[in-house]
Amino acid sequence: MGTGSFRHGPQEMVSKQMRFGMWIDGERMRRQDLAVARDLRKMGASVMVIGRDLPKEAGDLVFQLPSVPPNLQFLIDIIPAQLAAERLARLSGVDCDPSGIVLSLSKTSSACWAKKLESQNQK
Repeated sequence: MGTGSFRHGPQEMVSKQMRFGMWIDGERMRRQDLAVARDLRKMGASVMVIGRDLPKEAGDLVFQLPSVPPNLQFLIDIIPAQLAAERLARLSGVDCDPSGIVLSLSKTSSACWAKKLESQNQK
C-alpha cells in the first residue's frame, strides 16, 4: 500500500503494539514514506524500515541495504523481512523451519565455504 493510500484510511487502525515493515525507495516517495514511519512511531507502533542511506532514527529497527543495480534490488529487499520474521517467530516460540531445511542448507553452505577457503589457502 502506498503512503497516500495509508494516510486516507487505514491510518485510523494504528494502535500501540502494532508492528509495521516499510521499504523506503531511494527516490520515489522517500520523504513521505519516512514521514509515515515517524508518525506511526508517534502513535506507539513499532516500525521496521528497509532501504538505502536511511537515518538511524527512521525506525525502531533500521536495515541498511547496499547499493545494487535496480534490476537486482528485489533480491536484496526481502532478506531483512525474512530475518525479522524468523526472529519474531523464535521469540513467539514458533518453529518457522520445522523440516530443518534452513539448518541443512546452512551446514552444507558452511561446508562448501570451508572447503573453498581451505583450497585457496593451500595455493
